[in-house]
Amino acid sequence: MTTDILPQNRYEHCRPRECVRGDPQDVQPIPLHPAFENTTHGVLTVHELIVLDSPIPDPVHVNILNGSDGTSVPFKMKSNDTIEKLKHKYLNMKPDFGRTLDLAYNGKPVKAHQTMAELQVKPGTTFITYQRCRGG
Repeated sequence: MTTDILPQNRYEHCRPRECVRGDPQDVQPIPLHPAFENTTHGVLTVHELIVLDSPIPDPVHVNILNGSDGTSVPFKMKSNDTIEKLKHKYLNMKPDFGRTLDLAYNGKPVKAHQTMAELQVKPGTTFITYQRCRGG
């Protein structure tokens, strides 16, 4: 059994597209800086760091709310402290969690390597403990 291939124009069902020619009449061109007039690439150097949000003041006072019994424990942290350090401080005060302490901030789980500054923690923020249920 053989297969015959028939030549066919792929685009016979398509109409020619209507292309807009030229620039719109109401556009004002922006002149280039003289240093960039004859170049195709440019490199800009950062001279100072621009902070978009206000910096987090040190120390940052945060709370950990135990989701099981409703108790809240206050902590004083620095903006460059990690969640791992916060967990370690909490486990020293309340060792009944064992090694499986999970914290949530703004309804999302936080990772141990994240810092207070990365999470944009404000003074008075509350972290909530939760338990992961494993199994089926």
